[in-house]
Amino acid sequence: MHLNDPSPGYLSLPCEGMDDSMAYRLLTSLIVPRPIAWVCTLEESGSVNLAPFSSFNYVAHSPPMLAININRNEDGSLKDTARNLQANKECVVQLCRQSDLAAVHASAAALPPGQSEVQELGMHLVPSQHVRVPRLDGAAVQMECRLDQVVDLGRGVNQLHILEVLAFHVDSSLMDEKGRVNLEAYRPLARWAGPYYAQRGDILLP
Repeated sequence: MHLNDPSPGYLSLPCEGMDDSMAYRLLTSLIVPRPIAWVCTLEESGSVNLAPFSSFNYVAHSPPMLAININRNEDGSLKDTARNLQANKECVVQLCRQSDLAAVHASAAALPPGQSEVQELGMHLVPSQHVRVPRLDGAAVQMECRLDQVVDLGRGVNQLHILEVLAFHVDSSLMDEKGRVNLEAYRPLARWAGPYYAQRGDILLP
């Protein structure tokens, strides 16, 4: 890859011809910290798949909508979460706490289809109210979602899954009587570059 420096103090890296792995490293190292979607989906066998995704954010509020980018596997097949979500059109997106670090990281490991990360990690589920997919007990926030659309991006490696939120379930200790989130009490886990994660630091006011 050819590097040029058209302006002092900057290293310019043209994207034309850039290797996909280099582009991925740049994006995931520079766009930090990133929120983590801890996603439950339902396998055809009935087992519950659980996986974390940090290419994730909210994209609309009327109605409330989320977007999660899920890469294809190296052989071009869909990852379990994408396959289940596209088949069943439902999922539950959890937001995790800093104390969930070990479980979040472990749930990213590849398991054979039909083998549940929830069971492997000894976690517990509770029934949802609007979708068949159960919620992860103890998560700071649980959002029951319905798949709105899937958008193929770029060269087809990435698929953007846009979800409509049907219901929010928020730990009562994180909200006041007026429905406002207590930002001092809410300590979500976030993704940093490489194998690293981040915790909430100071809250700043301009």
